[in-house]
Amino acid sequence: MGNLHARIVDELGRLIVEGVLGDGQPLVPEELGRRFSASRTVVREALRVLESKGMVTARPRVGTWTLPPEAWDAIDPDVIAWRVGGPDGREHLRELFELRLAIEPQAARMAARHRRPDELAAMAAAYALMADATDTAAFRAADAQFHAALVRASGNALIAQLQVPVVAALRAQGEPAGTLVAHSRVLTLVLAKDADGAESAARRLLETVAAYR
Repeated sequence: MGNLHARIVDELGRLIVEGVLGDGQPLVPEELGRRFSASRTVVREALRVLESKGMVTARPRVGTWTLPPEAWDAIDPDVIAWRVGGPDGREHLRELFELRLAIEPQAARMAARHRRPDELAAMAAAYALMADATDTAAFRAADAQFHAALVRASGNALIAQLQVPVVAALRAQGEPAGTLVAHSRVLTLVLAKDADGAESAARRLLETVAAYR
């Protein structure tokens, strides 16, 4: 049931983003059950997951209806993945990159000032994995760890939560191995307690990434 549940959540999410489901019509569990060859219970559980992500709303005697994109949980990794794969995927990738531009340089500045040993060690370990990566998948996995640690190293709990969309953005559109040196500069300046330099290096890293696209 677990795999079926996950598959239905994924398919329903994608269909809502694509505009196939909703469009002024209620989501009827019985109809969805027939569509996905699943029990009404499994479908209802899947709809509850989507409700927790702000994509649908269910009310007694009214039924379950889709909600507009403004209501969706914008930093939920599933919602991000569905939107990136949807009809407005390129626009959403642009928004994610703009979010990174707003967050990461400031996070690097704060990381250099706050000096959190656990997160600095995580950044260094992730960079080592990036340098040793022998394929694109390994590089991208380590790269996501590096940027997540950088955001957490800001020392700000609210900023740290934004590691979720940052990692989701990297999973949707990873950075090229040619940016390894730029990552090294960010790490070096954060470790050197150079707040101004770390902020500038993080911004230059993202500008380098943009130049590859």
